[in-house]
Amino acid sequence: MATRIATTIPPPLQSRLRMPIDTVLFATTLALIAFGFWMVFGTSFFQSMDSAKMGNDPLYFVKLQAKGVIVGAVALWFTMRTGYWKWKQYAIPLMLATLIILCAVWPFHLPGLAIRENGAWRWFGHGALRFQPSELAKVTLVIYLAAMYARPGLRVRVFETGFLPPLIPAFLYFLLIEREPDLGTAMVLFLSAGTILIVAGARKRHIALFFGIGVLAVLLFGFGFGHRGGRMSTFVNPCINRDYGGDQVCNSLYAVGSGGLLGEGMGQGKQKYLLTQANCDFIFATIAEELGFFRSSLVIGCLLLIGWRGFRIALYTKDRFGSLLAAGIAAVISWQALINIAVATGSIPATGVPLPFISFGSSSMLFLMAGIGILLNIAQHPEGEPPQLQRRRV
Repeated sequence: MATRIATTIPPPLQSRLRMPIDTVLFATTLALIAFGFWMVFGTSFFQSMDSAKMGNDPLYFVKLQAKGVIVGAVALWFTMRTGYWKWKQYAIPLMLATLIILCAVWPFHLPGLAIRENGAWRWFGHGALRFQPSELAKVTLVIYLAAMYARPGLRVRVFETGFLPPLIPAFLYFLLIEREPDLGTAMVLFLSAGTILIVAGARKRHIALFFGIGVLAVLLFGFGFGHRGGRMSTFVNPCINRDYGGDQVCNSLYAVGSGGLLGEGMGQGKQKYLLTQANCDFIFATIAEELGFFRSSLVIGCLLLIGWRGFRIALYTKDRFGSLLAAGIAAVISWQALINIAVATGSIPATGVPLPFISFGSSSMLFLMAGIGILLNIAQHPEGEPPQLQRRRV
């Protein structure tokens, strides 16, 4: 009877039924998103209540976050149901489309579509329908690099013909995003690309050269000129030099320190009233202040768990493209979390990136959830594209 029933199930459906969903990855992601709603409310209600532009609505930012989560849930469902191997054939078109959108934002400032906020060109769209192309780039760059370094016959250990050519569009990504300016996201992309190179098996000296160029670029663009030139002195002693974001870092350090081991209690934090980016770039400072060391460590543990599950999926996936893709997505989430927490604790100079799945930001939520969907699909197909689908495609 079981054999008779199984024969009535189409082969593609049988292949999808072989591996269950990664419940640990899925549940941890949902838990962080749910926790993020509370933190977004707790770090922004007072701001929106005092703003007529926001309708004096204490739930203003929560409602915006909910819209991002709803769209992100649709993206997660779509990418989870789409065979990850299909993204390979769209890698170059996605990369080119992202480059065009990035160029439309900077340097061309396309009228009617490129949007400037707080002195930065980071948004693309019109009215309420807009997003940050740099967040899209986190997904499309990973897909592109995974597809290029998984090509049959490509020798990643040969610098001129294997290692370097796929990185040329990547360097354009880094430059365009840094010039918006958004150094933090450019760093996330750069470090994630470096992680893919390591997993792909590039030579150590080539990887060292890649990261060496990155360090020089950060020193040049991050501290070399303009308003960023004061970041180093601010980083050394933010509470004395309060320019160039020093006041934010100083208030963040006060928040982290005052949390102690057990915290001030949920909703009882005080430094969030002084942090202009309390619901985004410095949200971890409020987490540490209100939850304390022990409970904020649980939040870090959940983020580490997502990264670990992603790299574990990469390790156990036999298909090279799937393995590189999983490693790249896990790297984006891990590096972004690390940079956000490092900024909040004064470990690195201030550069704004959201805390994954917790910080306010619809664009970040949308594309991170899409990435989780891809990870879940890879986990369901550790053997790669099912043979019957390969034959049907041929």
